Amino acid sequence: MMKKIVDVIKLGESVGRKLSDNATETDKRRISDWDETASGKEEVLEKLSDPDYIQEKTLYYKSFDIAGAWKRAKVRKLAQQKSMHSKMRKLVWGAAAAVTVLLSATVYLFQQDDIVKENVEVHQAIANILPGRGVPVLYLDDDRQIALNADTLDIEGTRGIEVGKKMITYSKDQIEKEEKYNKIVVPKGGEFHLVLADGSEIWLNAESTLQYFVHDIAKERVVYLQGEAYFKIAKNEQRPFKIISGEHEVKVLGTEFNVNAYLGAPMIYTTLIEGKVNVGVVNRPDIGQILQENGRQSVYNPNNKSISLRYVDPRIYTAWKDGYFIFRYSTLREVMQQLSRWYDFEYEVPDMLLDKYHFSGEFKRFDNLDRVLEIIRSTGIPFVLDIKNGKVIIREEA
Repeated sequence: MMKKIVDVIKLGESVGRKLSDNATETDKRRISDWDETASGKEEVLEKLSDPDYIQEKTLYYKSFDIAGAWKRAKVRKLAQQKSMHSKMRKLVWGAAAAVTVLLSATVYLFQQDDIVKENVEVHQAIANILPGRGVPVLYLDDDRQIALNADTLDIEGTRGIEVGKKMITYSKDQIEKEEKYNKIVVPKGGEFHLVLADGSEIWLNAESTLQYFVHDIAKERVVYLQGEAYFKIAKNEQRPFKIISGEHEVKVLGTEFNVNAYLGAPMIYTTLIEGKVNVGVVNRPDIGQILQENGRQSVYNPNNKSISLRYVDPRIYTAWKDGYFIFRYSTLREVMQQLSRWYDFEYEVPDMLLDKYHFSGEFKRFDNLDRVLEIIRSTGIPFVLDIKNGKVIIREEA
């Protein structure tokens, strides 16, 4: 008899899952095997298909401990069944089974209602993670620090420098005999545009650092990058421009290109948009590659100091500058790395999930993070979302 009751409870839960479109193959078989002539079956299904009935029961169950009450109800039912005379059990079993199916299915639907509400709360929390909030910091050569979070900022004792929260412009109006270097640190969730004294423009992506010359007087124009930046270099054949990232070096005269050199990344990527660049290794003239075709990309491996070349769609590697994300068969790991830098959030995802699935698509960088994750999931990557202590938790859907 106990097995019968357990089976009926399972049947009720299967009915509940079917009504909420979550039925498994086992649920479908269980419902299909349900005796068509079983007492009360028609009435059970009619009630469970009535939204008003479910709403009424949901409100009712909210008034007490549903888990505890359901457990106690099952215990009482078992006790009652054990004490019944065999003949009496046969008479009432059909009606009792129908009531049990109805109750267990309703309980399942009630619990699903709570799960939906929890999911709404998760999505709302993720939706509150907004892009573009990181505040870049300017470090002057005299150790002063300036948070670039005001519409207009003045730097005392400077001339020919215009500073704002999105951009710094240097001009040749500065009268200096000694070269000075400043540094800009762009945190997660930030970006910045810099115009150097020679007219070169640099766009810095999130979580990037650039040390750069303030005055246009040195024989070589050298900047130091950690992170990602898009360069549009003013041409000057007498004074080459260098970008140094660790031992990686890019030499240019006048051109447009993107350098991705994040700290800890396994490779450094230089993507040519226009002109010509020479990619090499600091103090190693024997190692180098020349890029002189639009869409040509170099891949530098710091472990063995090798440089390989390939053709790519440059839009994929420069879309961030124009306010977009573009992914082409990117692993979920690559996608999450980019999203976490821009939206400034911590995440927890199993390695298997990060490397197992690939995603292709594009969207605006200022889209809501929750919407972005839903777009990724809509392509067929089976994951569920949660958020704990501000950390986004992604796990594979069961």
